[in-house]
Amino acid sequence: MGFADIPMFLTPAQLAELTGEHVGSVRRGCVEGRIPADKVNGRWLICRDTVFSNAKEAIADGKRRPFAGAPV
Repeated sequence: MGFADIPMFLTPAQLAELTGEHVGSVRRGCVEGRIPADKVNGRWLICRDTVFSNAKEAIADGKRRPFAGAPV
């Protein structure tokens, strides 16, 4: 999977799948503002460009990576 295969806007479930994070952690990151996201019609949407560097690493080596802003 390459960058072009990643949708422009991701749901928390899609981001969790790409990064190896738990979907609940991604949603919590959205709520707490650690993951830049907008709520549209009651659903979180995350722009792939804001998280691409982390998603790219996770896709490339298949390892779990912390998402942007997560404590290390």
